[in-house]
Amino acid sequence: MRLRIKYASKEKGLLLPLHYNSLLQAWLYNTFSNKIAKFLHREGFSLDKRHFKLFVFSRILEKGEKVHGKELTLLKSDLGIDSNFIFKTKRSMNVEEALYFRDGFSFYFSSPKNFLIEDMARRTVLQSGFVFLNQNVFVESVEVLQTPTFSKKIKIKMLSPVAIYTTIETINAKKLTYYYSPHEKEFSILAQKNAEKKYILINGVKSNGNLKITPLYFNEKRNRSIILLP
Repeated sequence: MRLRIKYASKEKGLLLPLHYNSLLQAWLYNTFSNKIAKFLHREGFSLDKRHFKLFVFSRILEKGEKVHGKELTLLKSDLGIDSNFIFKTKRSMNVEEALYFRDGFSFYFSSPKNFLIEDMARRTVLQSGFVFLNQNVFVESVEVLQTPTFSKKIKIKMLSPVAIYTTIETINAKKLTYYYSPHEKEFSILAQKNAEKKYILINGVKSNGNLKITPLYFNEKRNRSIILLP
């Protein structure tokens, strides 16, 4: 099942950091009930000594405007944000930057486990106005979306980057994380192995199917996405 959750501001819009992924993830964990949040954070769904969360969330669907300098200072004043609150990025350590969403923002939350969807939807609906990054925020809408129908061969547009990687050890005994390009055969192989484990966790039996991912319209320079953690 999937939800589309939209947040808006009681002012004239919302400001978020350029690299908001970890912030959005923390937001979701804080929305879950304490019992479920602790379960997902500490244990999750286990198989072969690996732990899975079995939920995903998209990037923000609306396109935010990048603002900085005097424009950002004026926006913070208009939105009632304390001037001492600073938005930062690692890319521009000396320049405060942010993303401005004039009409709020929305994203998809999805899980094959209905109890996670139900908990997220219920807890979100129960949220009243609250303060987030010095801004007055409220839930504008929570929409339950119809589950899509899948065929044997389909085209999928990724709403968020897909990262397939492995950890290798160098000759100096240092661990190095290698990220595969969608054009490398290992990308599809590792994606299938990951999907097989999740299929068992969801359905309780092994899958007889086969998953193969072939990139379309993918360009290394244009589609590569580097996200900085705070």
